[in-house]
Amino acid sequence: MRTDCWSAISSHFALETVEKCVKETLTGHPGDCRHIAVAPAKLKAGLAGQHAVTRQDIASLVLAHPDCNTLDDGEKHLFAWLFANHLLPSDAIIVTTADKAALVASHGLGWLDCTTSLEDLAHQAGVGRTNLAALALQYREDWLSSIKIKIRMGIIP
Repeated sequence: MRTDCWSAISSHFALETVEKCVKETLTGHPGDCRHIAVAPAKLKAGLAGQHAVTRQDIASLVLAHPDCNTLDDGEKHLFAWLFANHLLPSDAIIVTTADKAALVASHGLGWLDCTTSLEDLAHQAGVGRTNLAALALQYREDWLSSIKIKIRMGIIP
């Protein structure tokens, strides 16, 4: 990460994700100025778990919550795994995403209160103010709070 907070976050939290999110993180879109190259070994070393998602998991999510069909693949796979394993809502598990559609879907699933910002995770992990200030807007707590309010008010359907 440009803010170099991956090591702090992955040392402080037991991070788990799905294979599709790892693949997207490692490939990304190199031409996109927002793309952050991550060393595969560093990424995988920081994960406590990397989970496979089946087509049945995805189908079950989409059949129960059709709006989830429009999610980007990474979010769709992550939500399918969480849904299939009945992991949310929970006080022990949190999800971070900077994707508005995923946040809207999390609300429909009853999971919106289980989402947090990357900034909040980094702050809890002891990342300094300078690095926190370098986070892009969509990773900030104030952005997430604003989106959550708009979702709850129905401004973002």
